[in-house]
Amino acid sequence: MPSARHQPAPSAGGKPKDPYFSNAKFILIVLVVCGHAWALVMGDNDIVRGLYYTLYDFHMPAFILICGYFSKSFTARPDQMQRLIAGVLAPYLIFSILYGTQRIWTGGEFKLSLFHPYYLLWFLVALFVWRLTAPLWRRIKYPVAVATIIGVAAIVLNLPTEFDFGRILQFLPFFVAGMFLTREHFTMLKRPVFRYGGLVLTIGLTVAAIMFNRSLNRNWIYFNEGAPQMDVGIAMGLGLKLVLLATSVILVATFFAWVPDRQLPISRFGDLTMYTFLLHGLVIKGVEASGLYDWPPTQTALGAVATTVGAITVALLLMSPPVRWVTRPLVEPRLDWMFTKQPSTTTAR
Repeated sequence: MPSARHQPAPSAGGKPKDPYFSNAKFILIVLVVCGHAWALVMGDNDIVRGLYYTLYDFHMPAFILICGYFSKSFTARPDQMQRLIAGVLAPYLIFSILYGTQRIWTGGEFKLSLFHPYYLLWFLVALFVWRLTAPLWRRIKYPVAVATIIGVAAIVLNLPTEFDFGRILQFLPFFVAGMFLTREHFTMLKRPVFRYGGLVLTIGLTVAAIMFNRSLNRNWIYFNEGAPQMDVGIAMGLGLKLVLLATSVILVATFFAWVPDRQLPISRFGDLTMYTFLLHGLVIKGVEASGLYDWPPTQTALGAVATTVGAITVALLLMSPPVRWVTRPLVEPRLDWMFTKQPSTTTAR
């Protein structure tokens, strides 16, 4: 049991929130922005490329695992479906239009295809599908094993690009695993054997990524294509997929082992990550189109450091009160007008 000073702070609705997960979500969203920014500057720099590959092998799996953890109680009740539509599906539609409009500037024409999520919007489609399947996973025997088999077996397919279906299948094990983890599992990771053992392994994997990243197709860490699409044989594809899945598990476990388990100044940002997630892509794509990163100094080690500082700054600014006030109708649209009022469950006196 956490000590009194580590007790979760109450939310606005009075329900205690666990700062551990708030801290994890904040750190992960900052890493998401850093990853997208590093893609602009890594070029031929093996160190930045290695860090990028390492990051991509765990930051989205960790985020998805948290989503699964908080989907335990999803049963598709009307109120839950309303929140899912307003919080996931509606922002997908809104930001598909926004990104499509931005492409007039970045690509010369308006592009909108709801069947092919643009850039980071695949995550909203995947989350919508995964959460809808949550009641099913609670009925299946050995759900994590079944989801893992599906995720690994997907590598042998020519995965369709519609709705980024490859990612829906290949990231599925992390969502399902999150559904069946308990708070005690995360607490167990704080033991020295997991914290320091995982840290040693993570350092080793990062060094390996720095040394060998050029020999690995980047789509392996994006979880979006099958072996045939990457010109890899089935046997080799299955073997490599299992290795990368194992490294993801190690990196994810190490990440959660080191997440602070107490209330911190960053904890208050844990519920605001959707703002940074949805908005930062507009910034990244805008900067990319500006040609700034075609300037040679940005492709240096100093440029990578400056880019990292800029990415962290952008992540924080997009969660600031002024930005939230302006963009709330886009990120958190109010759709009460679309739904019938649910009868109160309180017994009348």
